Amino acid sequence: MNTNSLRIALAPLDERPVNTRYPQMLGQIAGAEVLLPPSEALGLQREPADLPVITQWLRDTAPTTSGAIVSCDYLGYGNLINARISQDSAAAVLGRLSILEEIGARIPVHAFSLITRVANADNCVEEPLYWEKWGTRFYRWARLTHQSETSLLPPEDRVVLKDLDAQLPPDLKADWLMRRLRNHTVNLGLIDLAARGKVASLLLTSDDTAAYGFPSRERDWLRGWPRLIGPALSSRLHMYPGADEVGSALAAQLINAHHGRAPLVWVEYAIPGDEEYIAPYEDRPVRETVLGQISACGCVLAECPEESDFILGVVTPSPRRTDYRLEYAEEDRRDRTAPYLRFIARLAGWQARGLAVAVGDVAYPNGGDPLFSDLLLDPASALRPGGLAAYGAWNTAGNTLGVVVAQAVCALYIEDNAEQAEAQKRFLAHRFLEDWGYQTVARRAARDIIEQSFGRRDPDPNSLEQIAETRKAIEEQLTSLLTRLQQSGVGEGLTLVPGSARLPWRRTFEVDFDLS
Repeated sequence: MNTNSLRIALAPLDERPVNTRYPQMLGQIAGAEVLLPPSEALGLQREPADLPVITQWLRDTAPTTSGAIVSCDYLGYGNLINARISQDSAAAVLGRLSILEEIGARIPVHAFSLITRVANADNCVEEPLYWEKWGTRFYRWARLTHQSETSLLPPEDRVVLKDLDAQLPPDLKADWLMRRLRNHTVNLGLIDLAARGKVASLLLTSDDTAAYGFPSRERDWLRGWPRLIGPALSSRLHMYPGADEVGSALAAQLINAHHGRAPLVWVEYAIPGDEEYIAPYEDRPVRETVLGQISACGCVLAECPEESDFILGVVTPSPRRTDYRLEYAEEDRRDRTAPYLRFIARLAGWQARGLAVAVGDVAYPNGGDPLFSDLLLDPASALRPGGLAAYGAWNTAGNTLGVVVAQAVCALYIEDNAEQAEAQKRFLAHRFLEDWGYQTVARRAARDIIEQSFGRRDPDPNSLEQIAETRKAIEEQLTSLLTRLQQSGVGEGLTLVPGSARLPWRRTFEVDFDLS
């Protein structure tokens, strides 16, 4: 079957590039077309999507495709943020999601829904407005409440839990818990759809989670059902940490299914044994996250490297379980340089023998490990970064690994197609420039410049002047970093399109740009 005949309808988690542009760029690598709803109906941050338009688009478009990937947070609530802040009833949301059964009778529908996070920050950008004051206290209360149900709390933690319970306003607590109850009810309804075979598959992923807290509590309630019901449900339902990478992973799965193939993946960990660490914002050892993302992309484990379709090299989590800080540099250099060099040498050996190699750097969240990045991008490195099948180092471990595996999958189907090879080159450069260049290097530098100019680390989202100044600072940084990448063989011949650096949510946490 001709790959170019593959068309996929995608109702994304929200309008950010990670949920819209990434799946499309990955599809281009494999020669597949990923279709999105009309841009004017997508919504923006707290403004929900135009759901009647989205629903009609899905009804009209899906039958012309080979399959549909549908975010139930998007189709049910309007986008990810509105799943956390809206007042819609469970009945209203499930009514909107009934179209899945209608479409599923005609084409395979791959649905995904999030187990709602509890953000550990006093910040309301993506949360109810009262999170600005009460966010960290809600987080601690939820964590200790769950912990008290599963183990014996130390006396000092029991005192903290009692104090938090008294501090949190009852009306806010009720508002938040009722929304969690609604979202949990919707996820149960989706499990019912999957058990009755009305959707081809259902992913229930945990967004920014931890070992203890209400997300893990609700996860445990939900995962009891496939155990009880058996293969009718367990063959269709999968649960693991993730969120923004799911659209990309499912696109890779559909591409594999289109080819009737389940690629074999050999996993190589940078520091053997450290795959048992739980990465920040996750609830299980990173080894299990790796397996979940491999499965989500439609792949299986290889029995040995030589039999694999590609090697997945995983830069294992730091035992610190936190974002990178500059004060970690000396200790990391002392403790991790030697194992990193051995890891790079192992990957380079396979690459030299013609095996495809992908790298997922999950040592720290929200950017590449500076030490590993320096070793990888050293012009003397035996591992050629420009020859990798995939690279990623963004946000959470699940986010990184899902997109890395998806890109490595899509690269399998390039063959001799020049356009697809160019799409692969561009996406690989984009990943290095965004995940290492921006998240590790340029973001901190841009925030320093903003602070000097405006006295704050993020621009005022309502100030055109501050947004413009921030974009200019970011673009200057990225242009310089692209030159450094090209010295290591990444993105040769590509340029950063002038004026293309942009802030999708008018903040510095994420960025987008164009390479040509």
